Amino acid sequence: MKLIVITTPDFREEESDQIISLFENGLETLHLRKPDSDITSYERLLASIPTPFLGRIVLHEHFSLTDKLPLCGVHLNRRNPSYRGNRCVQISKSCHSLEEIRSASSFDYLFLSPIFNSISKSGYNAAFSDKQLETASQNGWINENVIALGGIDISTLSKIKRFSFGGAALLGAVWQNFDIENFKRLQDIAHSL
Repeated sequence: MKLIVITTPDFREEESDQIISLFENGLETLHLRKPDSDITSYERLLASIPTPFLGRIVLHEHFSLTDKLPLCGVHLNRRNPSYRGNRCVQISKSCHSLEEIRSASSFDYLFLSPIFNSISKSGYNAAFSDKQLETASQNGWINENVIALGGIDISTLSKIKRFSFGGAALLGAVWQNFDIENFKRLQDIAHSL
């Protein structure tokens, strides 16, 4: 099962060191999501990441940076619904309903959220019942190209496998109390599923 880490919306002290540590410990994909940031702050953070790791970073904002840097891709959402860059990159998208994932096409993968009550956003509660997720899985709407997001931690990670998700996106479970050993435990669980 694939694990994706999404950054916190705010810039953090030691963030680049923590991102590098995640990559050095096996993280394949990081989603850089800073909705209120300016492009200069984005560029500063990206400049602090070794070039070999840039190819594992997906942007949620400032898509023009894909023309300047060897980044992995872009993530479409309500704020940034299209990509018009010059480079061919991976394209993913956020979905918040089963209908959205059913009708989405031409994406490398999709996020579906919130699956469980959010760790990082107070009041952002699970939007789907187990029955809805089971039905979506049986109908093939949830598959290896759909990534579960929302409330994923050590206690919930193994639960998403039964709904046929191809992976999980982590935010609060990684950043709330950053600990690389905790990330490694999450990774071990994901690899065992």
